[in-house]
Amino acid sequence: MNKLNENQAAYYPGCALLTIDRAYNSSSKLVSKKMGIELVEIPDYNCCGIGEMKSKGAAAMYLPLRNMMLAQNRLGSKDLVMACSVCYHEFERSITRVRENRNELEAVNAIFKEAGEFEEEYAPGGEARHILEFLYNEKGVDEVKRNTVKPLKGLKAAPYYGCLYSRPSMYTFTDKKPHMDNSERPRFMHDFLEAIGAETVFYGNEVQCCGGRNVVQDEETSFTLCSQTISKAKKAGADVIALICPKCAGALDVNQPKIVEKFGKDSELPIVYLTQLMALAFGFSKKEAEFGDMISEPLKVLKDRGF
Repeated sequence: MNKLNENQAAYYPGCALLTIDRAYNSSSKLVSKKMGIELVEIPDYNCCGIGEMKSKGAAAMYLPLRNMMLAQNRLGSKDLVMACSVCYHEFERSITRVRENRNELEAVNAIFKEAGEFEEEYAPGGEARHILEFLYNEKGVDEVKRNTVKPLKGLKAAPYYGCLYSRPSMYTFTDKKPHMDNSERPRFMHDFLEAIGAETVFYGNEVQCCGGRNVVQDEETSFTLCSQTISKAKKAGADVIALICPKCAGALDVNQPKIVEKFGKDSELPIVYLTQLMALAFGFSKKEAEFGDMISEPLKVLKDRGF
């Protein structure tokens, strides 16, 4: 076992961050390392199990909990950091259920025993940590300010948390644990954006669902929800929407050309990851932060604002 040191954290990229959402993955690593924490990927990780959401019983919980076991057994870390809000939800849901229900814990451990991969049973003790919450609590706003060498003054950003970063609170424990963000009015992203010099705008859809999980079977509903969010942010004067979830990026960024075609130019606004903006403010180039990967073309607005 290669045990992590105090300046490292076990990290779970999930399925999307090494492929279509590489900009989020690379900028998260750049920002974390600049703030003094190296994100170390757990070896041989598997999907969080979002495709198994409708499975009944332990099978739906085994997949995320296997990754928790990998973090502990291979890297010596009970906690596991992740940047995807959907993965975060699946991990927190599984951890909470087996922690609160002994029968479900025993059922999951029966699968672990059958698989024969680990000598010990899974014992719920560690936590899934969303990258935003993790950096906010482990390093904080002052560390963000300290590393900001190119403040994004003049850039108006609309923070978009989506629905799974802070909800449901029965899994995320927002409003229940003092160090967690607020479930209905989260602020951590606001604080980080303001720390790097950007101006945050209020537009009312900060925690509105993007419909991303249903886009395949109900494209119209997802496009309508995304159009509402984008148009409200644009009307409020935002230059960009900053987000923290690859599923939301798929809905708001990748599908934006189709949304604009259906609803018009009011639904057109550049989409970026929070960590991309932080990386830019920390002195990394737009190429290093991979802004060019975003379909909604944020490079033009950044150039217009002098960045």
